[in-house]
Amino acid sequence: MRVYEAKIVYSLVSLGEEVRLDRPEMVAEYLRSAFDENPMQEAFYCVYLDRKNHPIGRHLTTLGTATSTLVAPREVFRGAILAGATALIVAHNLCAAAHRLCYVTSRAMWSALPFF
Repeated sequence: MRVYEAKIVYSLVSLGEEVRLDRPEMVAEYLRSAFDENPMQEAFYCVYLDRKNHPIGRHLTTLGTATSTLVAPREVFRGAILAGATALIVAHNLCAAAHRLCYVTSRAMWSALPFF
């Protein structure tokens, strides 16, 4: 029988005043440096928030190819549950060089899902 251990590894993203992610513009600014790391690949990030919309952490859920990325719900919610988040923001960049049509609307790209 195999026994697995789950652990969370934290690395410092920002130091300074607390950011409140309550508008799409604030989320875009918060994730700009993350999306700039791999500009030619699609990436799917999860941002975990506390009850006052302050970020607990962000997680690169999947890094796809130039044209697609696959995400399962268990990968999204596993990190949120382990982090003890009360809200979750999911973000997906679209590689402009690879896409002629955008199938995701701007409303669907920035959504907060409270855990109740």
